Amino acid sequence: MEWEIIGTIVPAVACSLENEESMYTQTGSMMMYSGDINYNTNLKGGIKGIISRKMTGESAFVTNYSAGRMGGNVTFATTVPGTIKCLYITPDKSIICQKTAFLCAEQNVDLSVVFTKRLRAGLLGGEGFILQKLSGEGNAFLEIAGDVLSYELQQGDILRVNPGNIVAFADTVDFDIEFIKDLSTIAFGKKGMFISTLKGPGLVVLQTQNRKQLSSSIINDNSEQ
Repeated sequence: MEWEIIGTIVPAVACSLENEESMYTQTGSMMMYSGDINYNTNLKGGIKGIISRKMTGESAFVTNYSAGRMGGNVTFATTVPGTIKCLYITPDKSIICQKTAFLCAEQNVDLSVVFTKRLRAGLLGGEGFILQKLSGEGNAFLEIAGDVLSYELQQGDILRVNPGNIVAFADTVDFDIEFIKDLSTIAFGKKGMFISTLKGPGLVVLQTQNRKQLSSSIINDNSEQ
């Protein structure tokens, strides 16, 4: 499969599929297709897949786009202004991502639900304790709000991040929540009482725009008009 990121403000990924190559997406991300492309909607992953997607607030169904003998092109678009990040998943390198991050993937990439290892990280992290796991082998595409920042943490390296700016991290990265000790930061900083900690080794992918802050800004702007 060949692919290309197109557009700048609200980008899309254009995928060129050869005979029998196939991709899937969860809901409404397909923008257009051309050539010898067949599509169908099914319950990918059986009962486990259905439960996983419903727990993350997604539709129980996925839509598959497969190329026939002549091949074709499928384009998937993001839902927010930002960036698209391609990650190549391998059997020994699974990726954990926020439930809003998944855009589309090749069929050999499995999408399932995982829970944060620490209950407090889930309850206090601002994004809930249900995350998604990408495993298997193939290309997976994540939609990023704003610009993308990628870090390869070494053993023991720690990043402290606003929970809303986390997109994905390798399953080797330890994810936790810390309490902000500076009371003035809590009172006047408007950033909440907790911050996420990501401890290496492994890849960490961040986004410069916080989706919740973006939504709040839009709602506040509309309410003031």
